[in-house]
Amino acid sequence: MTEAAWPVTTPADREPRAQPALTTEDAPLIIRGAGTTVVAPEALLARRDALRAASSVCSDQALRVRGVRASVDASLALDLEHDERALLTLAEDLAWLAAAVQSVAEVAGQTERTLGSWLERLGAHYGAAAGWLGSRLGLVILPGLLTGAGMIAAGWRLLPHEHREALVATALGAAPGGDRPLSEPQLVEAMRWVLTLVDDAALGAVGVPPPLVAALGETGLGLSGVSGAATAVLGLATLAGVRGTAPVRVELAGTDLRRSGGAPDGGAPAATASAAPGSVAERVHRIPDPSAPVRVERYDGPAGPHFEVYIAGTDSTVELGGAQPWDMASNVALVAGQDASSMQAVRSALEAAGATADSSVVFTGYSQGGAIATRLAESGQWATAGLVTVGSPSGDLPVLGDYPAIVIEHREDLVPGLSGVRRETEALVVQSEALRAGTASAAGATGALAAHDLDRYRATAERVDSSAIDELRTRVDALPGSGGGGAEGTVLRFTATRIPPP
Repeated sequence: MTEAAWPVTTPADREPRAQPALTTEDAPLIIRGAGTTVVAPEALLARRDALRAASSVCSDQALRVRGVRASVDASLALDLEHDERALLTLAEDLAWLAAAVQSVAEVAGQTERTLGSWLERLGAHYGAAAGWLGSRLGLVILPGLLTGAGMIAAGWRLLPHEHREALVATALGAAPGGDRPLSEPQLVEAMRWVLTLVDDAALGAVGVPPPLVAALGETGLGLSGVSGAATAVLGLATLAGVRGTAPVRVELAGTDLRRSGGAPDGGAPAATASAAPGSVAERVHRIPDPSAPVRVERYDGPAGPHFEVYIAGTDSTVELGGAQPWDMASNVALVAGQDASSMQAVRSALEAAGATADSSVVFTGYSQGGAIATRLAESGQWATAGLVTVGSPSGDLPVLGDYPAIVIEHREDLVPGLSGVRRETEALVVQSEALRAGTASAAGATGALAAHDLDRYRATAERVDSSAIDELRTRVDALPGSGGGGAEGTVLRFTATRIPPP
């Protein structure tokens, strides 16, 4: 295995990249987070960067003119002095315009944060009041609602099959988003708010006064929220026999690592070779499917081993709480802040690969895998060197560590919205619309989760890599191995199974 250091590209070493023109093939990227108040579309930030670059060019040219003045006659020197002043004035004007564009982005971000916090506090009051009122009126209106629903259901069953299909098609055609009514950005944002406020309504329903509900919520003491609601669901599921936090067994190449100590037949673990990832897109392309949901790459260098771990998304075809831990039961446990079975499996896989508390690790995950990646990156169990998530319900899991973190979301994707309103984070959040009419990624999109498709996220990751926006370039270039030319390492692929109860 080739040993190599892990270079981090600095701005001085960086090759300039042309900013790709936005066409109907690409919906704009929206940049937010990263510990700043900036919230702005890619095009606005590109203009800011262009103004900064033009200002720098004018300043450089003014310095060159100043150097030439000393070697020419007095009359020409006087003309050059005027040119120098004009260039310096233009540089100042361009820098002022760039600062103005930056201020617009920062004001937009600060306004969004302030308004969101105010709306959440107000929503907690109204949610609690609605819960209280609903719990009192429910007993009165529930019989009528059930009767009406029964009559509608009976009438629906009496309609001929072709008439029912025609009504469904008409309703879908009239709904926003056509045949994808659940993939509208506005609906996803509304769902974030509903999930954030559902616990407030529940507290109000049991008689907790609205001011106290607001004080207990996420904008107050943080004692209730999406994670609290998920904990309640997890508790009910556990009582029903669904085990989202059951222990797991991880295996490599058909061998039980818990029994063999991490090596099949007592020897070296079976592995394949791989070159180190050099970009965000390369990492996203290496995310495995749920059949072998954890991929760990080990790269040995002079400073010690470096690990890249890639974590799959939820397997929607498996039994809830069954043998395969990448299921909805683990999803609920993750949102509830519990030690989900799937997260246990990733931790065991890293240990089997040789990762220790001092090991440098970059976590990359999709969907449920992104939530696992965020939890483990923030756990402090390893020397986290980077985090990349796509389509992950991790908005309620803030990133606070000192490492480059990039969160990619599609605004029409329901899954990221399941974690509720996003909390303050040091991660750079990049959003785009994968299903916008006229874009290449919208072609052939069907179903409520079309925007959650991993291939569409891979295409968005490629756009992140190609962007010249300073905020993006700084984070991308800070990831270990950025720009390529990294070490060659070994790849270990793991499966995981829940251990049945005795």
